[in-house]
Amino acid sequence: MPMTKILKIRKFWLILILTMAQVIHSAQTLAVLEIVPTAEDISVTLPEMRHLSDELRRQAVQALPSKDYAVLTRDNMFSLLPTDEAELECLAESCAVEIGRAIGAEYVSQGKIGYFGGDLSLSIELYETMGGKLLGSIVMESPDIKGLMNAIRTQAPGLFAKMNANKTEGSANLAVEEQKLNDNSQLTTINSQQEKKSNTSLIVAISLDAIGAAALGFGIYQQTQKTKYYDDYKKMPEHQPKKDYDKALQKAKEARTMRNVGYAVGGALLAAGIAVHIWF
Repeated sequence: MPMTKILKIRKFWLILILTMAQVIHSAQTLAVLEIVPTAEDISVTLPEMRHLSDELRRQAVQALPSKDYAVLTRDNMFSLLPTDEAELECLAESCAVEIGRAIGAEYVSQGKIGYFGGDLSLSIELYETMGGKLLGSIVMESPDIKGLMNAIRTQAPGLFAKMNANKTEGSANLAVEEQKLNDNSQLTTINSQQEKKSNTSLIVAISLDAIGAAALGFGIYQQTQKTKYYDDYKKMPEHQPKKDYDKALQKAKEARTMRNVGYAVGGALLAAGIAVHIWF
């Protein structure tokens, strides 16, 4: 497939992706998974962990523009999970990114709570699910659950703001890629024009060479004819009428003239063909 056609196809798909991104930008979703304990003897109760998870979702809703992002609720996520028990059991052992992919979310966040130096420690990570890219993480410590709640309110907005930065970077990369395709397309067009010009020059040069060679061949043929007519003239008997002598000599002279024309035209055309080869 010609390079020009390939570039046009790639450009078409890139424009289509950009258009679709503009159309469905409001459908980008964030799944804030439930905060889970990292140890069995954690002193935080299940209702308290749910309360922390709900606060994390509230901070996400406040930090992200509603026209661009939708934060899934707990009920939303449960409704999107597979109904098959085997699939659910397998998914429960998966990482946050795989769970986010399973429910169709573009971004996923999850917190894990444990102990560090005798205090409660909560680490929260934010991923882009398609490529599994870690966009950011925060870690907070507190001697009690209220301290963790205040830390979420303080640090979570900055974490979720990284989603906007990631989206801007992605759009910029697409724009750069489109510009590269445009540059490549222009370069390919120039190369195509130059190649077309070169091909045309080659055809002209070959044509001149072919005609020149034919003219030289004609000159060589006339040389043989001239030699034949002149030999016939010299071999004519003495009693031959003068008009026959004159006719034979005239043929020899005409053949010589045509030979000279063939040599001159053939040489000129071959020289022109060589000039086209060199200059174009």
